Amino acid sequence: MARSNPERPTNGFTVSAAADAVPPARRHVVALARALGASLQDEALETVELLASEVIANAVLHSASPCEVVVTRTAERLRVEVTDTDPTMPSIVAAGPHDESGRGLLLVDALADAWGMQPEPDGKTTWFEIGLASTHERIGDGSTETPSSPHVAAVRRDDQRGCLARPVKSRTSSVPAVAGKGHQAA
Repeated sequence: MARSNPERPTNGFTVSAAADAVPPARRHVVALARALGASLQDEALETVELLASEVIANAVLHSASPCEVVVTRTAERLRVEVTDTDPTMPSIVAAGPHDESGRGLLLVDALADAWGMQPEPDGKTTWFEIGLASTHERIGDGSTETPSSPHVAAVRRDDQRGCLARPVKSRTSSVPAVAGKGHQAA
């Protein structure tokens, strides 16, 4: 699955549709990040592992089928994409203090430098990016990516210092609600 573009090295793998496949998958994401030459401090690699775990767990839980994971490195960022067969777009929910799930996308929103989702012909792709700068000097280049479709949602951090108290610019409101089963992130 590796692409030949040396400026954007990519590796990917398939995760089986089982909850016990998530822990080895998240560790494999970290191994691929290292193999791709992502210069991340230990704290940032732990963040990548946590966020990969959340996004992969959502895909496995809600699609009940294998999902595809792709890890890509550019000069500035590490990107993790998880594609599953459930077309329902996930949403951030307000989990109660006693709820055992429902905080995954809150973590992704709080810790990723950018994240989003995109419909696919046979499901959707949920992705996140972590800047390759130090965890205290997160990349905040001020750039915004315009979604290629009104069905694409993305969030990008504009924060130069990594402070999570500032509001996040979000385009998630442009994603229409998908009819069908309710989908709550794990």
